[in-house]
Amino acid sequence: MKLGKRLVPLLLIAALAGTALLSSGCASPIAAAPEPIERTMTVTGRGTVSAKPDLAQLSVGVETLAATVGEASQQNNTQMASLVAKLKELGIAEKDIQTSNFSINSERFTGKGEPSTDSQYRVTNMVQIKIRDLQKVGPVLDGVIQAGANQVWGISFTIEDQKALVEEARSKAVADARERAEALARLTNVQVGEVLKVSESGMPGPIFEAAMAYGKGGDGGTPVSPGEVQVTFQVQVSYTIR
Repeated sequence: MKLGKRLVPLLLIAALAGTALLSSGCASPIAAAPEPIERTMTVTGRGTVSAKPDLAQLSVGVETLAATVGEASQQNNTQMASLVAKLKELGIAEKDIQTSNFSINSERFTGKGEPSTDSQYRVTNMVQIKIRDLQKVGPVLDGVIQAGANQVWGISFTIEDQKALVEEARSKAVADARERAEALARLTNVQVGEVLKVSESGMPGPIFEAAMAYGKGGDGGTPVSPGEVQVTFQVQVSYTIR
């Protein structure tokens, strides 16, 4: 009987301990508080700067066709020598005259474009030239044609050093991005905060636009319109909003 009385308290203590362990093992962990979601706004700003070009570029050259390679090449060399001499006479520096293409092709066509059993050879020689005085663009075109050029390609106008224009366009793009962000914030009842990230979403590049004309088309000269060069820059900016 004494042993039985001693066992009762021991069993009660063991049961209570087991219940405590069981309760501890099954208890749900305290859930971590969710991290606050960062509220952001991303916009694209665009800046454009216009200026008059200071450089013209074009490809001019000679294409000759003859029954033999030697004959076609000789004719081409003679006309090209005359063309290059004319360019220098018109004030184009040697550093601004660069060969851009030279090719020889065999053809089996008549002068009318009909198939022929006899081969003919076409020789083409092209030079890329830079004209730094835009007043000379029309006279240069007239001069090279008179000197024998029968190929003229890709006349374009640009600004040789665009660094200052790019910097100004970039500054305008950043300001434009801020204006767009503020406008969106007013429409959505939020406030624009600090800048989180900035990236260039577009590279600057010249865009041709028609403007003033050089040359005197009325007296037989070639009229040329250099227009304006536009340098455009884009940036993508992410802001916090609150």
